[in-house]
Amino acid sequence: MIVEKKKKRVSKRNKTAWRKHSDIRDVEEFLEEQRLEERLGRFDTKKDDELFVVDTQGDGDKEDKPDIKPLSAKQQKRAKLNETPRCFQILLSSSKVEDPNKKRNIVKGFGTKPTALSKLTLKRKIENGSLQKKIQLVKKNMKIARERKKKSKVVRETFDKNLWGQDSLEVKGIPETLCEEFISTEAQLHNVLTKQRLRPKPTPPKTVVTRVAIETPHPGVSYNPTFKEHQELLQDVVKYEEKMMKKEAHLNRVTTKMFRKISAKSKENQWIEEMSVGFQPSRPQDESDVSDNEYRAVNAPVQNKKKDHKARRKQKEMILEKERLKRQKIDKKKITDIYKLRKLNTSISTKEKRLESERKKRESKKQAEAKTALPALNAHKAPVKEPDFVPPEQLSGDLRSLDASTNLLRDRFESLQRRGALAASKVMMKKNRKIKSYFKAGHKVTDQDVEKYMQNLNKKVKISK
Repeated sequence: MIVEKKKKRVSKRNKTAWRKHSDIRDVEEFLEEQRLEERLGRFDTKKDDELFVVDTQGDGDKEDKPDIKPLSAKQQKRAKLNETPRCFQILLSSSKVEDPNKKRNIVKGFGTKPTALSKLTLKRKIENGSLQKKIQLVKKNMKIARERKKKSKVVRETFDKNLWGQDSLEVKGIPETLCEEFISTEAQLHNVLTKQRLRPKPTPPKTVVTRVAIETPHPGVSYNPTFKEHQELLQDVVKYEEKMMKKEAHLNRVTTKMFRKISAKSKENQWIEEMSVGFQPSRPQDESDVSDNEYRAVNAPVQNKKKDHKARRKQKEMILEKERLKRQKIDKKKITDIYKLRKLNTSISTKEKRLESERKKRESKKQAEAKTALPALNAHKAPVKEPDFVPPEQLSGDLRSLDASTNLLRDRFESLQRRGALAASKVMMKKNRKIKSYFKAGHKVTDQDVEKYMQNLNKKVKISK
């Protein structure tokens, strides 16, 4: 232990000054050893079995472990019931220091010791039989809870429920209490559980797996095909091109050719004519039109000539005759319709049969397409494979001199899209922006730098032209 020399004439009137100028390390070590003995106990009080272990095995010999059967999970849980829970172990004292006041009164918590009043109430409940009823009710509730828990843990063995085919609100995850007519759809969807709000994507159909990864090309695509195979491929390409030309002509007919072309002058005249509708052009006045300042009406005067009795009778008879002919025509049509009922029934029945057969054909076609349809991964459609064809002028019997007509990486990528393994994508062409160059003038710029910049600028202009 290092002993420091005390300084002479040092004031020790304060606690801080006393600790600063006095060595108390020996006292602290003694107190620390004493506290350690209080926590762990003194060595002289412990037995030899606690301090020493007798080694009965040699260095080379292995220790014979007793053949003890391991406890099951249920037995391990039962053994842990008597142990103190880990959350309460921190509340227990780990010190070996004895209580200095051995005559301390032990105060029990509320409810641990029955009082006189609680004894009387318990006795009264037993006599009334209410305690027995309460115990039976608790047992019944525990049994119901156990059965519910067991039902919830039952594993479903039959998987015949169609999750995607039903449109009921319960399937969508909306609670049963909100499946009412007066509750809006926004309120129903707002209360859907977060786990059921976003459904997982359906698995792709079996057709994706069963489709061939690499389709066998036409034998006419070969670098050295036979004349017959090459001609067959040529016919297929011609049919495909005719189909595309027909489609393009149809689009041109229903878009561009719908509007007739007119010249700018005729368009201007047409606009003037349309805008001047309702305006009367000014006419030159004739000599005959010149008036002598006398008022004349534009329309000729009309005399109030009343019809006589005969004219009114003729008018009335004409109206009645028209009404009689009209009614007669209607009655005649009714009679002819009665005779046409059989013909109408046959035409209606034939039309219904035709519509029914067409409907069945459409349904069968839809079902056949649904079996081989691709999964709807996004809104875009898969690219259609165009037929490959090598013109006879470019054919060669050697692979070295043959030019590649397609890109292998693009072909495999489109093949994955056509088989439904990847979502169909749309080619987005980026516009090449024109970058403007500027010349920054400064005191260090020479004439040579200016000439060089102008030469580069002229080169760019020529290339763009």
